[in-house]
Amino acid sequence: MPPPMDVAVDGNFAGKLTPHLMAELKGWIALPLIALALAGLLALLLAAARVPGAEHILPWTGPEAFRRILVVHVIFAFVVWYLGVQGLLTVVATAQAIAERGTDIRPLEAFFGRVAIYGAGASFVLLLVPALGNLGVPSINNYIPVLLHPLFYAGLGLLAACVALPILRLLLILARRRKPDAGVFGVACAGVIFLIAMVCVGAAWLTVPKFVGVEGAAEYVMWGGGHILEFAKTALMLCGLYFIMRVAFGETPMTAPWFSAAMLILVAGAGAGPLLYLTYVGGDPSQRMTFTSLYWWALPLPTVMVILNVIGLLIRRRRDIWEGAPEIKGVIAALVLFAAGGLMGFFEGSVDTRTPAHYHAMLIAVTLVFMTLYFGLFLPLAGHRTQRRKLRTAMYVLLGLGQLLHSGGLYVAGMQGVVRKAGGADQDLDNVMKIASMATEGVGGLIAVIGGIIFILLAARLLLADKSAGVIPGPSLR
Repeated sequence: MPPPMDVAVDGNFAGKLTPHLMAELKGWIALPLIALALAGLLALLLAAARVPGAEHILPWTGPEAFRRILVVHVIFAFVVWYLGVQGLLTVVATAQAIAERGTDIRPLEAFFGRVAIYGAGASFVLLLVPALGNLGVPSINNYIPVLLHPLFYAGLGLLAACVALPILRLLLILARRRKPDAGVFGVACAGVIFLIAMVCVGAAWLTVPKFVGVEGAAEYVMWGGGHILEFAKTALMLCGLYFIMRVAFGETPMTAPWFSAAMLILVAGAGAGPLLYLTYVGGDPSQRMTFTSLYWWALPLPTVMVILNVIGLLIRRRRDIWEGAPEIKGVIAALVLFAAGGLMGFFEGSVDTRTPAHYHAMLIAVTLVFMTLYFGLFLPLAGHRTQRRKLRTAMYVLLGLGQLLHSGGLYVAGMQGVVRKAGGADQDLDNVMKIASMATEGVGGLIAVIGGIIFILLAARLLLADKSAGVIPGPSLR
């Protein structure tokens, strides 16, 4: 007899993956894992480079080398990883939409799906070659840093196009339906926000201010679109919470109309982005401030709506937390880290390490939610499962606790004036508090990386193993 599962496969998606979509699902499962593995290795180098005295031992603590590693780490950890999960959720949502349409996936739809997988894989090579070949000047932009080299830009463009293909396919399928599943609708909304972000990048490219220099132009082009991508990440995180609660507890944290309303608020907030390029002249400081104001006016309400309902469900089902699937503990770790990062965001500094303390906590909270989806949704749908409950719990706790220490160390260091985007001697660690806080940051980074390594190895092992027998779908919930 097969070992018992922690949770049943989500009944809304089980059995609806056609052979074509199953192949796409496995491809999108693998690509984010590879991206996160590369990002984890680079994060370990970055954390080690910031430890006091590292400049006397390690060869990559020079300013240029540190900045180049930082660029590639951020791209794979906070761009490729998240976009890969977006591709995953889009394929899963497409499977349900196809099933409810009552027909199999069409040849042209399957072709675009295959092109997206292969193209996304090729983009990894284009992104890595400039860094490994010591090519291109690093431009440490906010949100989407880049290496100023044609191959790197080609990699980003190819990745964006390959993520857009399955999104457009899903939107075309849903265009003829009146009332899609709330979770599928949420994934589609995240896709719309991604497309809006790409429109912002195009608009910025056409309105680059004069006399800003090459690095200034790169910052301007990526800033607005990167800002809107945060809305997409938030939507994906909320969809992840919605799905994992449905899988773990057999009930949704909130009703379908309210969840759909939360997603529409995010789309409306993101939709203002392209209009700001028509309202303001390129480079106008007011444009930048208005983009930032979108965070205050459009992000909090839908996020609070969903998270409060998730917390309410956790409280109602508190007796099931310890005996239930480890993914419930992963969600709790994500919520704690998300709250800590949000609190840091109210008191951050724009030029010191309090800013990365804030956004690292928030983004790793999103990563934790996505990790729970791997073991609660994606891998079970592909026929793979594991009983390694203690190991799964450990990886969620290690990543959450390690990132809390990492962000806490960065935040305290920022209060002491340690500048961001620097390593080694450039940090000017001239007192005990600075040294202690950055040492804490390094230790926390190491702990978090260990949790990430466990996740990558366990998920990869399951993906490469034979399919598990006896995967039982749970109930379909609306």
